[in-house]
Amino acid sequence: MNLRVSSGVLRGRYIKVPDTGLRPTEEKVRSAFFNTLFSMIEFENRSFLDIFSGSGIFAFEAVSRGFNNSSAIESNAKAASRIKTSADELGIRNRVNVITADAFAFNFESLSEKFNTIFLDPPYVLGDKMPDLLDKIVDSGITGEVCVIVVEGNSETLWQKAGWSVKTKKFGGTYLSIFYNWE
Repeated sequence: MNLRVSSGVLRGRYIKVPDTGLRPTEEKVRSAFFNTLFSMIEFENRSFLDIFSGSGIFAFEAVSRGFNNSSAIESNAKAASRIKTSADELGIRNRVNVITADAFAFNFESLSEKFNTIFLDPPYVLGDKMPDLLDKIVDSGITGEVCVIVVEGNSETLWQKAGWSVKTKKFGGTYLSIFYNWE
């Protein structure tokens, strides 16, 4: 399977997706996500974190659309290796940091930067574990002064944290729970 980068400087370029049982997000949902995000923050000179990265398409779309850099966390070694290869093929390997790790066991404090956008696309069966993971992420101190955290799922992610607001977008059977740390 191949996925197309939908916008930005890499628009129209394709990446290969390894046969690992991944469930890549549809292009129309990716486009809607970035359009919503663009209405909330400026992309330039910002950092993007893609958790449960799978194919890495969100990390690549972020760089293509103007984010300074992306980090991708993926537990499947074959998929993580393919993300690195795709970044090389797209000519953006120096702007995409690939981390092979289980998001639930990962020490987020080990990351050397703060992120302005954090995207989580877990296997839908793990949706009920997202509130605890969101607490862990925010408590680690990696969220920027201006930060948007988005969880993709087959239902809304219910999470409350002081200083964070939420809005939800629905695209067919896909929900994007969008959390942001300003009013």
